[in-house]
Amino acid sequence: MPTLEDTVDFKVVTLNDLVDADVRTGVPVAADDKYKRWAFLSTGVAGMLLIALIVALVTGGGSEGGGAKASKEFPAPANTGPVDVPVGPSVPSGIALGGLASINDIDGQVIVSGATVTQIKEAPAVYGKGKSYTVVVAVSNDDLAAVTAAKSKGKLGLQAGKVAKATTTTSAPAATAPVPIQPAPATTTPSH
Repeated sequence: MPTLEDTVDFKVVTLNDLVDADVRTGVPVAADDKYKRWAFLSTGVAGMLLIALIVALVTGGGSEGGGAKASKEFPAPANTGPVDVPVGPSVPSGIALGGLASINDIDGQVIVSGATVTQIKEAPAVYGKGKSYTVVVAVSNDDLAAVTAAKSKGKLGLQAGKVAKATTTTSAPAATAPVPIQPAPATTTPSH
């Protein structure tokens, strides 16, 4: 009977050949238990890899996985509130973190002049390839109501710098010199 120190060389090509080699050695081996443990181990590893793949797909797959990115946040001036302005597939030229920007309404009229850019956010486009940008600006508390009203009417626009607001002037009718009231002419009655 062979002992543990004895070696027997067999050419093993398939798993069935390995089972046959164990049987030919004459050493009693619980072959079923050995292969069951290997099957359980490999199935467990495959299951863990499947779970890792699903988590990576759901969460965007790591740091470059298509999630939203944002620049560092520039401190907002006092007495201001943040306003998100979607700007589309590219940031308008001249818009920079900490710089000044002006907000336009849907008609292109400047409603806020000189808002501070506090953050630039990048997100993947909803359909197709590309990116979509949103610029966060700090708007004076006095101007927040005007921006909110303009945003509810349609898309806001953004341009770099401090652009003067459009002023509307109304012209009053030309002044006329007052005409003094004249006393009624005296009526004379003929004397008889």
